[in-house]
Amino acid sequence: MKVHLLASVAGALFLAGCGFTPQGDVLRAAVKAGGAQVMDEGLNNAEWYICQAASIGAVRRHYGKPGLAEAYRTLCDQNGADLFAEER
Repeated sequence: MKVHLLASVAGALFLAGCGFTPQGDVLRAAVKAGGAQVMDEGLNNAEWYICQAASIGAVRRHYGKPGLAEAYRTLCDQNGADLFAEER
């Protein structure tokens, strides 16, 4: 346990020290760009799941509340398909 804690602290100090060098700037820029790409892909995957993979029943239960149905329609642009026709 102490070894893991010591290694974690040493790693954090090492990475913090890199922040004061030109290599630290490059590393931060790479992490920022890579992190943004990962987050964008995660959002794309989440939207695909919500709009394409979730069951109609799950969508109705979650988004069938006032205001949320319109948000779902806007996000998923269902081309006229009205999954919430029962709510009217």
